[in-house]
Amino acid sequence: MKTSLILHGWWGDSKNSWFPWLSESLNSRIHDIYIPNLPSTNNPILEEQLDYINIYSSDFKDWWNIIGHSLWCKLALKFVEENNIKNSNLVLVASSYPWLADDLWEEIYWDSYNYLKLYFDEELDFEKLNSLNNKYIFFWSDNDVIDIAKAKRYFKKLKWVKFVEFKDKWHFNSSAGVLELPEILEYVE
Repeated sequence: MKTSLILHGWWGDSKNSWFPWLSESLNSRIHDIYIPNLPSTNNPILEEQLDYINIYSSDFKDWWNIIGHSLWCKLALKFVEENNIKNSNLVLVASSYPWLADDLWEEIYWDSYNYLKLYFDEELDFEKLNSLNNKYIFFWSDNDVIDIAKAKRYFKKLKWVKFVEFKDKWHFNSSAGVLELPEILEYVE
C-alpha cells in the first residue's frame, strides 16, 4: 500500500483549495494518507515544520507519494533529504526557489519577505536527493508570480525530474478556482 503525505501551502490549511479533493481521491485508491495542518503557516519556520512532520518518517522509508504546494515544496524536499526517503514520487506544485523573495520584494510585506528568505536559508543537498532514486514532478502555471525559467534552472539539478506547465492556473489555489487537480493522479501510485 502506498502512503501519501500532502503538505498544504503558506497561509493555507488542509481544508482549502484542492487538498480535500486529493485526499478523497487517494483514499478511494486505498492509500494511507497524512494531511497535517502545519504550524506557523503565516510565519513559517522550516525546522519547526520539519519537526512536526518527522513523526511520520518512522512509519516507512520507501514508496511514498509526497505532494507539496508552494513554499511547502521546500519542506517536502527537506523531509525526503533528512529522512532518506527512497523510491518515491514527489509532486511539487507551484514550487518556490531560493531567490523568490528578492524577485518579489516590492510585492510582499516586509515580514513575509523575511520569512521567505529564512525559509530558504538552508540549501538543499541535491547530491543526496539524487542518490535516493525518487521521481520529482514539478507543476507550474504560466501566469503565476513564480518565474518558471528561474525555478527550472534551480531544480534541474535533480535526476528523474519532470516539469509540467499549465495555462491559467495561477498559484493552483482556491483564489484561482483550482479545487481539483486531477493531473496529480497521473504521477502518484
